[in-house]
Order: sequence, then structure tokens, then C-alpha cells
Amino acid sequence: MSTREYRPSRLVTRITSLFRRASPPEQRETTTGQTGDPQADLYAFTVKIGQNRVAAYRDIEDMDEVSPEASRALDVLADNAVNSPGGTLKTFTVRFDDGRPVTPEQQAIILDLLDRTHMDDNIYTIGRYAIAMGDDFQQVLVGADGRISGLVRMPPDTMKRNEDQNGRLKRGNKEGSWAFEQYKDGFDFVAGFYPWQIEHIRWNRPGDSKYGRSALHAARYPFKKLQAMEEALVINWLTRAFARLLFQLDTTGMSKKEAEQYLKQFMDQLSRRTVNEDTQGTERLTVAKDLAIGNGYKNMGGKWEQSLNDVKVLDTSNTGFWNISAVEYWRNKLMIATGVPKAHLNIEEDISNVGTLKWQDERFARTVRRIQMMLSGFLHHIIDLELLLHGIDPNTVDYVIEWPTPSTQDEADKADTMLKHAQAAEIMLRNGVVDVEHIQDKWLGISPAQRKRIQIATRETMNGRADARATEEE
Repeated sequence: MSTREYRPSRLVTRITSLFRRASPPEQRETTTGQTGDPQADLYAFTVKIGQNRVAAYRDIEDMDEVSPEASRALDVLADNAVNSPGGTLKTFTVRFDDGRPVTPEQQAIILDLLDRTHMDDNIYTIGRYAIAMGDDFQQVLVGADGRISGLVRMPPDTMKRNEDQNGRLKRGNKEGSWAFEQYKDGFDFVAGFYPWQIEHIRWNRPGDSKYGRSALHAARYPFKKLQAMEEALVINWLTRAFARLLFQLDTTGMSKKEAEQYLKQFMDQLSRRTVNEDTQGTERLTVAKDLAIGNGYKNMGGKWEQSLNDVKVLDTSNTGFWNISAVEYWRNKLMIATGVPKAHLNIEEDISNVGTLKWQDERFARTVRRIQMMLSGFLHHIIDLELLLHGIDPNTVDYVIEWPTPSTQDEADKADTMLKHAQAAEIMLRNGVVDVEHIQDKWLGISPAQRKRIQIATRETMNGRADARATEEE
């Protein structure tokens, strides 16, 4: 491995110096793990799962590829987080009216960045990948003009995050001291990156880990069970789909060797079919083999009884044809682990309990909001870096990223709650318990800047009405 010092370009040096002055300290994190070696046996196939994050990435890729339940659960989570309301092209909006005034030039910088990086189109893929893998490493590309030109995903199994003893990203430029490093096959150093060059999106990160954890992490174990059981069911149905025949052939007077040869010749004739006049071929599509046994005359108490040729049908079905309770059990475990209610996947059988469905929808909406918060953090970091590149302190620019409502029922509940708050506020105002400013601040969460704009708009409305009445009187 090479440890020679890397000499960054003047552009990289300038951006790094800006980032060091503006970036806040990060929380302390540590990582623990155990590498498990796969075993080529039934236990490894159905029970054992790898413990390191690279093995987890591989399992999640397999689940997303072959499991309809897991793949659809990821789709639903991402859809509900970034779906455009009313079929519009906007998956999220940036508001500049909540705080200090933002100049038109600053607004143009932010909106141009989002348009240049096609963020409306890419945010769904970024969100889905992050919740699927638990980690998404997006490399920030900066053009010669010193502006962000795009983002490139780095394979998570090749990336390593380096932190110091306080849990902060390292800021060196040698192998082992970069903030992020890329390795080939886990050992060969490829490249190093400064903190600002990689945006590490982490979903569901445990407190003792530097990395995130997939939304399907807990589903890996039941998935292996379910996959093995479903494959066993298919094999059972295929191999036992047809009844087996038991042929009883008369072998009276034959020796043991002659009887065996006779039975073999008979079974060969059953499995042999004439292809044309000169060629014969053996039928190989034999799912459940038929049986043939030899019988003959037997001496029963001094009396010889004749044993006639016969054929019987053997029923090869078993409980595996109809009893799939074990499969349903592990399927339910898989669905619980995804965090997506069955009703959202259109596989819920009992939809009569409205109260339960409502509670599941509320709980699911909280999960979707967490995804939106994760994506908001990602967008804030990208926007703040672009502002730095323009020489603007991000702390002086106030903006809010808004996402679509994850649940229509949640919106209805909020409206009902607001109505009850308004009724209670009217009673308290009438009795002098609180004032308008208290209600705006504590109940409605209206900021001082918004209150000022409301007051100005209210005065303008009142003045307009007064002028209208004066005009009418004249």
C-alpha cells in the first residue's frame, strides 16, 4: 500500500478551507462488528447471516431482487416520502418566507443548484437506495467554475468512513487519514476524499456504528427462512404433482436374477418412446417414478395361490400441499420487519378493523417523516456547500425544505386538531386567559417574522376595507 502524500489542486484546497471554517462538529460514533464466514450447508443457507456490513449489503441486494414483499416495501417507503402531490413534477419545495429575508440572488443560487443536479428526478432514487442499503455515499462533483456540477454514487461496499477519537471526520490527505476512502476488494487503496467531497447519507444508524442500517436489516433472517420454505414447496408440488403407479408383475418360476431383469425390462419399456422409425429415446421428464414389484404363486398352508399381475395408484400428496401455516408465519415476520403495513402492500386479508388500520397508518407516517428528515439533511448539506462556494455564509440564509404529506388521514387528523385548538383558543381569548401572540407562538408555531408579515397584511386589509367604506359613503 502506498502512503505517499497527496497534493491537492488549488480548487480542492480552497473548497476544503471553506468547509473547515463552516462545518459544525459531528457526534461521536464508534463501530463494532464480527465477520462471519459462510458455510456450504443447510444451516448456512437457511439460518446463518453475515454480520459485517458488506455481507448485509449483499443480502439486501438479493432481497430487493427476488423478494416481491421486500422490494415493494422499499418502493412504498420511498413513494410516500417523496411522491409529488397531485401528480406535479415537484417532489419537494424550498420556501424562503420563514425567517430572515433571502435575496433574489441567493434564491436563484439555490434553485439553480437543484435544477442543475436534477434533484427532483434523483431524490427518489437517493432516498430508496439509502433506506434499502442503510448507506449512500454521494460524491460531490465541482466544476472548473467552482460550482457543484453533479453527484455520483459510490458503491457502499468499497467505501470506508474514518473518524478521530472524538467521532469527527478525519481531515488528512494520506491513506488512513482521509475522511472517506475507497478500497478495491476491501484491501487495495483506490482514492481518498475530504469531508465535503462525500455526502454520507445514513438511515437508521445505531448509536455505536459509523454506518447506517438498512430498513430490511431485521428482515434478513426471516427472508432466508421464507425463501427456503417457498423453494421446498415448489419442489414438493412439482415432484408430487402426479400419482405414482405400482405394477405387480407375475414372476412365477423365475430366479431372482431373471425376475430383476424382467422388472427392469418392463420399466424401461414404460419410459421408452419411439421418436421415429429407426431411433428410440428415453423419456426423462419423470417427476415421481413409478414402482414395479414381482409376484408369483405362493404356498399358503399347503395350498398354492395364484398371484395375478395388477396395477395400483399410489397417492403421493401430503400436508405440504395445503398446510402452509409455517410459510405464512415467516411471511408475517418478514412484513413486520419491513415496517410497512400489509394494507399498503395490498395483501391485508382482514380490513374490517378500522381502528387498527388507522393506528398502523399513523405509525407508518412517522417512519415516512423520518425518511423525509434524512433527505432534508442531505439537501441542506448540498445547498450549504454551494452557498459557501459563492462566498455566502449558510447561517445567514434561512430556507425550509417542505415534503408532501405522507398520509391523507394524518392531514385530516391535523385539521380536526386545529379546529379544536381554534375553539379552545376562542374561549380562552374571550376570558382573557391568553393573548393572540401566545396562541400564534405556542399553538400554531408561527415565527416572529411570520407574525410581523401577518400584522402588516392585516393592517393593509383593514385599511383597504376602511377606504372602501369611505368611498361608498361619498
